[in-house]
Amino acid sequence: MAAKYKAFLIAILLSLALDQGSKIWARHSLKPKYPDVVTVIPGFFELRYSENTGSAFGLFRSLPYARYLFFVVGIGALWVVSSYLRRAKPEQRRLGVELGLLAGGAIGNIIDRAAFSRVTDFIVWKVAGHEWPTFNVADAALVLGVIGLLFDLRPDEKNAPAASKAQKRRT
Repeated sequence: MAAKYKAFLIAILLSLALDQGSKIWARHSLKPKYPDVVTVIPGFFELRYSENTGSAFGLFRSLPYARYLFFVVGIGALWVVSSYLRRAKPEQRRLGVELGLLAGGAIGNIIDRAAFSRVTDFIVWKVAGHEWPTFNVADAALVLGVIGLLFDLRPDEKNAPAASKAQKRRT
């Protein structure tokens, strides 16, 4: 089995297990205490139960068909991830991990939407007086995967086409 597939499988299984396990814990431990907040690190990190029927940051929450729309978007994202994974070189482990994080995050939120018609969120970060919207492990996996891909998929100077190099020399 190619290194990219091993890395992908480890990342998808780990992110999915952490996501679903933490959401089960949140529904059983935090939901009964809702709207209470569990302070982990004062002024920085809290656990606060929330259910999100919309997309990231609660966008489109009021749309009656949002559940189905985001389900389809998640399936589409999985198709894109699998396409990238197939085209990756066998030794591209880091790309396999990044795609595994994306897939694990997407599947984690798809499971919530299919089973509960909403996504369970419970992590709150506060940085420099700003409180980030409540999120979950799947969201964190998605963000980490995207950030990694942005670094890996940026144009590399040595691999840039000759015309692009010539253009840079003229400026």
